[in-house]
Amino acid sequence: MIHDNGIKMTKGFIKPIFEANDSTDFRSLTHTLSNTPGYNLNNGPNMLKATNDAEALKSFLIGYQSSKLTYQTYLKELERLVLWCTHVQEVTISDLSYDDILDYKAFLENPTPKALWCGNKRAKCQKDGSFNPDWRPFADGLSAVSIKKTMSVLDSFFNYLVQTQYLKGNPLSVNKRRKKRVTSNGMERWLEKPEINMVLESLQDEKQNPAYDPFQLIRAKYIILTLFYTGLRLGELTNHTMGDFTLLEGEWYLKIVGKGEKPRKIVVVDEYLDTLMEFRRALEFPSALPAFEEATPLIPAQDKITPIQRRRIDQILKWSFELGAKKYEQLAAIQPEESYKLLHRASKLRKASAHWLRHSYGTYLVKSGCPIEKVKALMGHSDISTTMIYVHIATNDLHDSAQGLTLREEI
Repeated sequence: MIHDNGIKMTKGFIKPIFEANDSTDFRSLTHTLSNTPGYNLNNGPNMLKATNDAEALKSFLIGYQSSKLTYQTYLKELERLVLWCTHVQEVTISDLSYDDILDYKAFLENPTPKALWCGNKRAKCQKDGSFNPDWRPFADGLSAVSIKKTMSVLDSFFNYLVQTQYLKGNPLSVNKRRKKRVTSNGMERWLEKPEINMVLESLQDEKQNPAYDPFQLIRAKYIILTLFYTGLRLGELTNHTMGDFTLLEGEWYLKIVGKGEKPRKIVVVDEYLDTLMEFRRALEFPSALPAFEEATPLIPAQDKITPIQRRRIDQILKWSFELGAKKYEQLAAIQPEESYKLLHRASKLRKASAHWLRHSYGTYLVKSGCPIEKVKALMGHSDISTTMIYVHIATNDLHDSAQGLTLREEI
C-alpha cells in the first residue's frame, strides 16, 4: 500500500524491522533492505564477507551485543535509518550520499506525516508477542542535541563499514570538514536547586492524596535525587544494581560502566547516602545500606526484583515535574508580583528530562569548587571541552558584573 505522500505502509502504520525490544530479527531486516548494490559499495572483497547491506548491518550490531546499553541505542538508531531509507528515500545503505544524510537530518527534526511516524511511546510487541500497531519509531521530532547523538551513532556505523572495506567512503565525513555551528541550548537545559526542591515538595504534598500509592511518591523522589547526586545518564540508571555501591576505605562510591564501556567511580555524598537509606527502609530491605554485590536493581519495581525500564522512568519524571509546575502556577496566582518568574519556572519544568538533572549535577559540582578535571572524571566525559560548558553555566557573577551598564548621565 502506498500513502498519498509516497510512503509505503502496512495497514496504516510503519512496521519495525526488529520485531522484539531487545533482540534483532535479521530475517526481517534482510527482506526490508534492497539487495541492489549502491554506488558506494566497494567492488572488491570485504572483511565481513558480507554480500549485502543487511549482512553488513548485522555484523556491526552483533559486535555490541555484550553491551546492552550501547546495543539498544545503536539498534534504535539503525532501525530508524533503515525505515527512512525504505519508506521515504527509497535507497539502500550502500547508496546513501551526503545529500541523503542532510535530508535525513531534516526528517529527524520533523518526521512527516506525523500520524505514521510519531506517537506516544509504546512497546513494539504486545504481551502475547504479536506486533503492536500503536508502536511508532518516534515520539516527536528530535532536538538538535538528539540529532547530534544520532549522527554520532551513524558515523560509527559508516566508519565500521569503511574500515572493513564494505563501503568506499563514509557519507558523513563531508560534514566533519564543515565548521560546526555552536548553539547555546545546552546552557539552559538544567534545573536550579529551587526548581528541584519545588518538585520534591510537591511529591511530599501528595502523600495525603489517596489517588497515589505511597511507594510511587517515595520512588519518584529517590529517582530525582539519584540523578541529581550522581549525574547518571538515563541508560546508566537502568543498567546497574545496588551491588554497584561499594565501600572503599570507609567511603562510599558508586561504580558505573558508562558510555563506550568506560568504567568510573562516583562519590556518594552524605546527603545522597541518607536518601538511599530512606528509600531502602521504606521498601523494608534487610539492611539500610546495600550488601556486597547485591543483585537488587538500582531502580527497582515494588517487588524489589524487577528493574524498571527507561520508558517508565521518563513517565515518572514527567509526572513529577508536572506536579512541580502546577505548584509554581498556584504560587503565581497568589503572588502576582512574582508571577512572571514563577510561570517561567513552571514552563521550564514541563520541558525538563532526566538529562537536565545530569546537567544540574555538573553545574553544581563546578559551583561547589570541584576541580574541572575531577568533574570530567565524575561525569565520564571523554573530552574536557564537553565538561567546560559547566564552567560557563556555573558562572554566578556574570549578571552582577554587567549591571553597571546604563544610559543615565553621570552626575
